[in-house]
Amino acid sequence: MKGFPILLERLFLRSPGVNVCFRIIIEGKFEKNEIEEAIKKICVRHPFLNSSVKIDDENNAMLVQNDTPVCIEFHKANETDWRTWLKKTDNAAFDFLHGPLVKFCVIRGKNIEIIFLGHHIVGDGIGYLNLVNDILLALDNRIDLTPQLPPCESADKCFKETVFLDALTKSYAAGLNKAWRKNPVRFSEKEYMDFFEQYRGKYIPNLYMASIEGDDSRKLLEKCKLNGLTVNEIITSAFSVATMEMFGNREIRLGIAVNVRNELLSEPKDCLGNYITGVLAKARYDPANDFISNAKSIAVIMKKQLTNLKSRHLVIHFLNEFDKDLIESIVFAAYGNFDHPASKKLAALIGERLEKKGLGISNLGRYDFYDYKNFNVADVQFIGPAYPANLLTIGFITVNDKLNLCLRYNEGEIKTDIIKGIYKRVTELLALYQ
Repeated sequence: MKGFPILLERLFLRSPGVNVCFRIIIEGKFEKNEIEEAIKKICVRHPFLNSSVKIDDENNAMLVQNDTPVCIEFHKANETDWRTWLKKTDNAAFDFLHGPLVKFCVIRGKNIEIIFLGHHIVGDGIGYLNLVNDILLALDNRIDLTPQLPPCESADKCFKETVFLDALTKSYAAGLNKAWRKNPVRFSEKEYMDFFEQYRGKYIPNLYMASIEGDDSRKLLEKCKLNGLTVNEIITSAFSVATMEMFGNREIRLGIAVNVRNELLSEPKDCLGNYITGVLAKARYDPANDFISNAKSIAVIMKKQLTNLKSRHLVIHFLNEFDKDLIESIVFAAYGNFDHPASKKLAALIGERLEKKGLGISNLGRYDFYDYKNFNVADVQFIGPAYPANLLTIGFITVNDKLNLCLRYNEGEIKTDIIKGIYKRVTELLALYQ
């Protein structure tokens, strides 16, 4: 497999807090060799699973195929649980130079649990959801083994339609590059590993799982329809209002992940790869109004950013204006001890180095997992990254009419009791008008 660049290569490559996890729960019996064979098949379909990172002579980072096999751990249900495996695995830095960049765990008990943790540079939420689907098809002996390879256009040529940066923004980027080049720094793998250890000493990812299903799910959909809101809008609004109430704020910064796969010249289709961008919006809360009024106001703010092409593509185009090693330095300046004015300015500009932390939203949408011959899918859960720039990051996915939520946060930054309090308030806000 030749090398494939990615849209946000340097930012995600060095960020130590962007791993993505999925948990699949299957009602069925499989032998160890059957599961191993299924994962071998998905490695044929998704060559990115056997990859590492190569830095070329021009300092570009690319994913390349290598011979390092994927890592699969097998456990019995009475030996460990998925949270224990995730915490241990997530707390160890991926070996970019040798791979693998995705790790698997299988826990066998009454049900089969397949959990995998992958670096964001290999896949976004939709990409890893493609992997979930192919794992299930492989176990059901119905997988297509045609390799799914991503497109590799450069960032300035990848979109079908785009709005490029204005001259003033380009000039500002050129100025930061000039300041950086006076004293540039390139970090070694050892320096990254040292930084990772220091980072994880301060930012310890934790999670809180919740779900909305049955009558509650139907009532929520009815409420959305009645008030002209989407599930994404009402859930985002509920978390925004609950968080602002909790901390006595009238405004909060929203960071919303955006899938751009269908906006690219060469659509990635069913492959892995990272094809997301993000928009920023400021949600405002008026305590004089009821929740639905606040939710509608927040929805208007979200729509304005999500439907604006320039806003959707800004992060990708903006970051690609900068020297690659300057981009790589952002996380060292934002979360480590690296002191460089250009790095700190850029970190603040993209929201990685702000005193007031925001709220992150990542909604994968609705998916049905039915009609398998050899098993039933009991659940699929999405555990997104615990971004340090966010006070709280909410990842959600609707699976077989059940809305699964995962609240990700960093211990030390926010306490679990506060997270539980925010979610309790969310359920109250959603129930007020049901």
